[in-house]
Amino acid sequence: MRKNLITVIILAICIINLVFNILLVFVFMPSANKTNKLITDIAEVLDLEIASQSSGDGSGFDVSNLAAFELEQGNPINLASDGSDKIHALQYGITINLDSTAGDYQKVLETLQASTSLIYDMTRDIIANYTYDQVIDVEVQRQIKEQILQKLKETFNTECIYSVSFYNWVAQ
Repeated sequence: MRKNLITVIILAICIINLVFNILLVFVFMPSANKTNKLITDIAEVLDLEIASQSSGDGSGFDVSNLAAFELEQGNPINLASDGSDKIHALQYGITINLDSTAGDYQKVLETLQASTSLIYDMTRDIIANYTYDQVIDVEVQRQIKEQILQKLKETFNTECIYSVSFYNWVAQ
């Protein structure tokens, strides 16, 4: 009698274990499928990015064609108020990188050389909208560069301007 009772208990525990295993499969499979789909999507994006970089169709930009137009460090710019009753300022220098193979390169370079005060004014208008806490954030600095780049391309009506870089970025 004792052996039959132990056999019945072992059988009941095995059935309970089977039910729990089935329950685990149905609980964790949807999230495992979502994770697998996310990983697959990321891998596809990376494959596309690698394929676009390695394509030899000449659409890539050769960095050796960059020509730098550097503006000296300008006057300090007062930053937007952050509510602390402190006045914060930023001083920086800016480098405009040009594509020297562009058809309008020489014209744009001459225009930039003649328009330094306009460039300082445009950058001041953009940077003055940010607070001290924002301008010390690297991601916000990238946004500022992108805004300046778009404004320069729009103002000078050219795609010759490739990028904008800052140097001596000092915020107080």
